[in-house]
Amino acid sequence: MNPPVFSKTLKKAQAEFNKIHNFLIGDPLVKETLFTSDSRLFKALRIINIFFSFVVFIPIIATIWDFNLPHFLGYLLCAFGVYLTWVFEWTTKSPILEEIRTFTIIQISLHGVFGMWLEFYNKFEIYDFILHITGGMWLVFLIFPLVIGIELLSADSKSPFFSFKIIIITLTIVTTLGVFWEIGEFISDLIFRNYPGYRLAQEDSLFDTMTDFIANLIGTITGLGVFWMNLKKLNKSRDMDSLFERMGKALKDYVNQE
Repeated sequence: MNPPVFSKTLKKAQAEFNKIHNFLIGDPLVKETLFTSDSRLFKALRIINIFFSFVVFIPIIATIWDFNLPHFLGYLLCAFGVYLTWVFEWTTKSPILEEIRTFTIIQISLHGVFGMWLEFYNKFEIYDFILHITGGMWLVFLIFPLVIGIELLSADSKSPFFSFKIIIITLTIVTTLGVFWEIGEFISDLIFRNYPGYRLAQEDSLFDTMTDFIANLIGTITGLGVFWMNLKKLNKSRDMDSLFERMGKALKDYVNQE
């Protein structure tokens, strides 16, 4: 007698769930973090990140009872941003270092949970400026290792222009993403400006837009400085170039695959 179709479907779903679970708990390529090569610490930090990533769902659930379309879409975008790091790993096999994932969860939670849901943007005038600074730092920490890894595959790291090149590339990418964020805020304001309870992201002000760009630039330069200084210290005890090169190779192989 053939097993019921529902039983087959359930087994397939269980098998897929086990694959995702095993992937999340144990990175398939690099089982180490930025500041240590201890795989046990990597595993502990990854479990913590998985647990706290569910925080972004709190405002989504809360919005169901007091529905606000622009806020609901914003909360969904925040949740997507958190889980995009795992989607990126799953598809490219190029890992996101766990401390950077922690930074990602914190940064997005500060925006979605505290800024929007708990209304810190309205309660504290400087809150938006601070988050643009930390946002620039976060993007640097997210992008810099991948830029280093890709450049190590095709350039001489001993060249006097190597450091300058990766800094300029990272600065350009982060600044461009900041421009797209401001464009997104502008479009959101145009669409939802008359929606009840919607808070204008740019407040119809060139001053607000320009201070956002300045804060993003401050965060980017600060992030580059902090990352570079820590990288010099880490290189004394670990082969960081090898770690970044493995990350870059995985991403490059994914892009070049047929």
